[in-house]
Amino acid sequence: MADFDFPGGIHPPQRKTLSNRAPLRQAPLPKRVVLPLTQHLGLPAEPIVVPGQRVRTGEVIARAQGMISANLHASITGTVSAIEEHPVPHPSAALGEVRALCIIIDAEPDDQNDWLLMPPLDWRTSDDETLIDRLRESGIVGLGGAGFPTAVKAQVRQRHVIDTLIVNAAECEPYITADDLTLRSYAADVLEGAQLFARLCGAERVLIGIEDNKPEAIDALSQVLRKPAAADIAVELKIVPTRYPSGGEKQLVQLLTGREVPSGGLPADVGVLCHNPGTLLAALRAVRDGEPQIYRIVTLTGEALANPGNVEARIGTSIHELLAFSELQPEHLSRLVMGGPMMGLTLGSGALPLIKTSNCLIAATAEELPPAPPEQPCIRCGACEIACPASLLPQQLYWFAKGREHDKAELFNLFDCIECGACAYVCPSHIPLVQYYRASKSEIRAREQEAHKAEHARHRFEFRQARIAREEAEKLAKREARMKRTPAPPTPSTSSDTTTAQPETASTSADHAAQLRKLKIAQAAAKAAVKKAEKNLARISEARQSDKTELEDMETQLATARENLRATEARLTMLQAKNQEQDQETNPS
Repeated sequence: MADFDFPGGIHPPQRKTLSNRAPLRQAPLPKRVVLPLTQHLGLPAEPIVVPGQRVRTGEVIARAQGMISANLHASITGTVSAIEEHPVPHPSAALGEVRALCIIIDAEPDDQNDWLLMPPLDWRTSDDETLIDRLRESGIVGLGGAGFPTAVKAQVRQRHVIDTLIVNAAECEPYITADDLTLRSYAADVLEGAQLFARLCGAERVLIGIEDNKPEAIDALSQVLRKPAAADIAVELKIVPTRYPSGGEKQLVQLLTGREVPSGGLPADVGVLCHNPGTLLAALRAVRDGEPQIYRIVTLTGEALANPGNVEARIGTSIHELLAFSELQPEHLSRLVMGGPMMGLTLGSGALPLIKTSNCLIAATAEELPPAPPEQPCIRCGACEIACPASLLPQQLYWFAKGREHDKAELFNLFDCIECGACAYVCPSHIPLVQYYRASKSEIRAREQEAHKAEHARHRFEFRQARIAREEAEKLAKREARMKRTPAPPTPSTSSDTTTAQPETASTSADHAAQLRKLKIAQAAAKAAVKKAEKNLARISEARQSDKTELEDMETQLATARENLRATEARLTMLQAKNQEQDQETNPS
């Protein structure tokens, strides 16, 4: 059992038995897939295919852009029929249809065994760089909902000291059972994936956090753990009481380790890294089997389905097809939700593709998920404060958000809100508190975006200047190299020249030594700037959803720091060569 606790939390009806009674199934192969270029946190992938091109299952069809991005692979064998905008699932869909650039592939029914796999790797003998490159090439992103590129997360030890890896198997939100079925079906593979990541991040132990409402998954994990250990890293199964939102990253860290993640911080700040079971499974398959991320396990549930359950489905499959496979009864369908009922998003249509972060589809009846009652005035009962798992003051944040006092809302740690919906669930006045918080966050981000645009223009100018300085340094180094290869004509010397040469040589040596010290200091500062830019870019992307302008600005800052480092190193190399040449002339022996 868990040794610690976190504040707040609620106990909504679980409704997991709708989907967890049936075994894991394979969804039918789709005749067409729609693959959005943005299925992850960060910048969209860049297409490398053209309409009319034939692609094989597992083939890269779009490359990651920048540090925070992910590759995209063909999930079926077929022909690229179009690269165009298409409706996609998005949190903003409640305000209207959201369209994004997608690659559309039509299947070749007779060639679905034509896969393009990568060579298998043994993670126990491969070096870290090889494993991280494999995760990057495979397009693996977090399958728990955030969609953060896994290859970037695997390099966390460059910025933090990690001693604990947590497998987040709590799956606390009602209806969702994808992780439950993943563990029942692939417990050994998930644990091996955990060992892989523990090695990459330098963790000394692995903690598996799972709620006590998953007895079959707990039994499957226990059976694997009873076998002789295949690695030296200790693994401990921690069964926690069922309470929402115990699966929140910060809440689970506190529940299992007693460590409290600081405001605005990450679990890595307290030596912890969290991963979802589905992510660990996908990562192991990418390394061991050479399979890129082209499918995922998704829960199909809700009382409007006659045959609910969990399926392994290809990314890009139409939601309509998946619901039809689970025998949707359209006459009973009132609301279609992607994700859970607490934090999921309502879809206006089923004509949308399954994406990497889609862990659940709920086809609910009107009785099952009725419309929210009308909002009433706040009665200041304080129930929201008791339920908040982040120890915030939801009522105060509500007043600030409603009054558009965003600075005060930030001061009261608005961005520590994980938008779990516990406060709105217990509110007797039926106030949609999370909607107010989201609106306030959006306005704050919009204001920050305007400031980022100005900063971005300045950083682009600095990048240009750094590039010019680097090119000048490289040209000068090449010119000096050419001059060395061309012997200088001999010049007559006199005794007076010899007399004055010694102090000049001494003066030149002193100048070179001073310049060398300055350049070494500049080199150290440039290296520190690169590390800082890399850390800031990773932190911004990990901490919360960042807009494209902010990420581009951070990418530009990182590129500028790297250009400055290259220019400094070029000048330093040239000066060191000069000093070496001068020493040889002074001491020919």
